[in-house]
Amino acid sequence: MFTRAFILIPLFLIAVSCNPTVIEEDYNYSFKKVWWSDVIDGNQDGYARFKRLNFNINLFEQVTRKIQARIYYKLKSSSNFTFYGVTQETEVLGNNTDNNLFYSIGAPNKELNRGYYDFSIEVFEINSSRLEVKTDSSKTALLNNAFEESNNDNSFTIKYWWSGIYDRNNNNYWRYATMNIDIDNDNNLTKTVDVNIYYKKSESTAFTLFKAIDNYKVIGKTADTIKYVFGQPELKLTKGEYDFRIEVLRPDINILVALKDQDDPLLNNIRFESVDDDSYYYSIQKVWWSNPVDLDADGFTQNRMLNFDVDVDKNESRTLFAKIYMLHPDSTEYAIYDSTANFIIQGTTALDKYTVGIGSLKTELDSSRYNILISIYDALASKQKVEISTSGSSDTTLYKQKFESVKQDTTRRR
Repeated sequence: MFTRAFILIPLFLIAVSCNPTVIEEDYNYSFKKVWWSDVIDGNQDGYARFKRLNFNINLFEQVTRKIQARIYYKLKSSSNFTFYGVTQETEVLGNNTDNNLFYSIGAPNKELNRGYYDFSIEVFEINSSRLEVKTDSSKTALLNNAFEESNNDNSFTIKYWWSGIYDRNNNNYWRYATMNIDIDNDNNLTKTVDVNIYYKKSESTAFTLFKAIDNYKVIGKTADTIKYVFGQPELKLTKGEYDFRIEVLRPDINILVALKDQDDPLLNNIRFESVDDDSYYYSIQKVWWSNPVDLDADGFTQNRMLNFDVDVDKNESRTLFAKIYMLHPDSTEYAIYDSTANFIIQGTTALDKYTVGIGSLKTELDSSRYNILISIYDALASKQKVEISTSGSSDTTLYKQKFESVKQDTTRRR
């Protein structure tokens, strides 16, 4: 009996030690401030169709944590809150740093029927069900507000889309694109408005004014599009993701009547980059001949291989193709001889040469001295243009190259 007990006790201890209890650290959060912004109340009756709920979260400990806030609402006369939405995952800094979060009430989120509403905000750490901090209308009077649906308001709507997108290197970062804006009045009224267009880096909290359009006439639902180009040549943007904001204001009563910003996917995390980032600079590093066939040894080949090595200034792979042109001594213009298949180059390596057969391997050439032109094209570019070229006028390797037909190469000359 004693022996059996002696064996069981260590096994039990091992089992316990394999399942240690993980203690989750409980940090101290607080609401420093709650406020509303971007109020849209077109008929000025005190019932907004849109407001942005902002709140500043403080974390006491000197740590960095990821959180989300859950927003709840209820009619003031109701007793129970209903879930409204959840903010994006946000990394917050400790040591009582200001961390600003927001959530929009109204379109594009759920619109609220006309009435007075209480709101509640609950903060949770990511992957945790523990409530960290909470505030509601019983603690903060600002969390009681009047709302109504947009069809009860004197509403303006903003339609927007991107066009003319140019992405030279096809990496989904635009060099430039045109923002199109069409503003309508849902009641078919004619109104004069001011339009402000802003932009910012997505990680920034402050927008920069790009264009201010004063006294813009909105005629009901008539299509009257505003167009502005973001990126080169109008606005230089460094490589990154950008958010945009479009404001419509009634100058006669100095109120905001329509707004679109980073809540909408087409204005959120839009990728742009500079001309230099979006450009590729190609060079033809070397041209040479190989494998000549000259049966009669007269210096005129019936065929040989034209080799060239194309480099690009970035250490990336690019898909290219080449066009080969011939200039006969009796002609003043180059004629197309061959267009190659696509081939891939990588940075400045010399291991990515491309070879083209000239002469009887492709098309026989009559006995003569030819100037040759090589033009390189980017196969993936939306608009085909010559990226780099070289010819007999700049490279002796391509100058007055001697070719003849198979028959001429096997016929003994007198």
